Amino acid sequence: MHQAKKMTSNNRRLVGLDGIRGLAAICVAVHHTEGFVGFDAAPAAYLAVDLFFCLSGFVIGHAYERKLIQESSLSANDFAVKRLIRLYPLYLLGLLLGVLAYAGMSLSRNQQMDPMLFATSLIASMFFLPAIGGTSLKAPNLFPFNGPSWSLFLEIVINLAYGYAARFLSNGVLAVILLASWVWLAAQTLAHGSADLIPLDGALLSGFPRVLFSFSLGILMYRYRQRLSPSGIGKAAAVTTIVVATALLVFQAPAALVGIKDLIVITALFPLAVLVLYTANFDGVLRQPLLIAGEASYALYAIHVPLLGLLLGAWKAGLGQPPAWAIFAIVLPLIVVLAIVVTRLYDEPVRKALSAGKAMRLRWRRS
Repeated sequence: MHQAKKMTSNNRRLVGLDGIRGLAAICVAVHHTEGFVGFDAAPAAYLAVDLFFCLSGFVIGHAYERKLIQESSLSANDFAVKRLIRLYPLYLLGLLLGVLAYAGMSLSRNQQMDPMLFATSLIASMFFLPAIGGTSLKAPNLFPFNGPSWSLFLEIVINLAYGYAARFLSNGVLAVILLASWVWLAAQTLAHGSADLIPLDGALLSGFPRVLFSFSLGILMYRYRQRLSPSGIGKAAAVTTIVVATALLVFQAPAALVGIKDLIVITALFPLAVLVLYTANFDGVLRQPLLIAGEASYALYAIHVPLLGLLLGAWKAGLGQPPAWAIFAIVLPLIVVLAIVVTRLYDEPVRKALSAGKAMRLRWRRS
C-alpha cells in the first residue's frame, strides 16, 4: 500500500504518487476525528483505502514484476520477506500504541478487561490476524487495538497472494479476477449504499472485493502503462489532478447517489489519477512537500488512530474536552509531525537493519 517512493527508469521520483498518497492519509486522519469533534470533516475519506490498494498494485508491479516474472531474480519467499519488512515495523508500533490507548480507555470507563480475551486478541493482532471475538471493550471488533489495521491485513494478504501467484497471473487471469471482484464490489456497494464496508464488526469478507479489484487494476494498469498513461502532462494539469482526487476524499455526494458515486470513483477516477500522476513531473516549490507527505503517509496511517486517542485523552484529563479548532489546528498537525519523525528515526532505521540482517543470512547460507 504505502510505497510510491520508487524510481522510474530515468531515475525520476514518482512525486505525484507520493503526494496523493500523503494527502489521502491526511484525509483519513481528518475523517477519524469525527468521534471527537461531533462531525465528519472528510466524509468520503474511506475511499482513500481503495486509492491505496490501486497505488499498491501499480507500484508493486513497477518494483517487482520484472524480478518476479521475467528475470526470476526474486523468489516468492524473498518478496514476502521484503513486504513484511516494509509493513511490519510501523504496524507493530501502531499496535503497541493502540494497546496503550485501549488500556487508557478501559481505565477511564472503569471497565475491566477479560484477560484471556485480551491476550488472544493481542496475539492474533501481532501476527496481522483478525481477533476473532474482539475484546471486552469492543466486542465485535476484529481489529480492536487499531482500526486501520483491517486494511493492512488485506494488504499483506494480497501482497503474499500476488508474490506466490505472480507467474500464473497472465493479463487474462487478472482480467477475470478484475471483473469478478468488480461485480462483488458493485453488488456490495449498491446494497449498502456506499463502499464504506470494512471488516471491523465481524464481516471479515467485506473488505476483500475492495482490495481484489483495486490491487488487480493497479497491476494491469502498470502492465499497460505505456498505452494508458498520458504524455506531456503539464504542471497545471498535474496539480489539478491532485486537487480533484483530494476533493473526492473530502466531499460527499447526496445520500441517494453515494453508492453510484463510489463505484465511479473507484472504477475510473482514482485509476485515471494514478495514470496521470505517474507521468507528471513536479519541480519547484511543490516537489519537497509532496515527497515529505508521501514519506510520512504510511506512518500517519498506521499510528494516527491510537495517537488521537492518547493525545486527546491526555488533553481531556488535563484541560477538559478539547474544542474542535484545537483538534484540527494543534493535535492533527502534531500527529503529522510525529509521523515524519517516526518514519525517519524508527521505521527507516529498523527496516534498514532488518534488510541488512536478511542479506547477511543469505550470504552465510551461500558460503
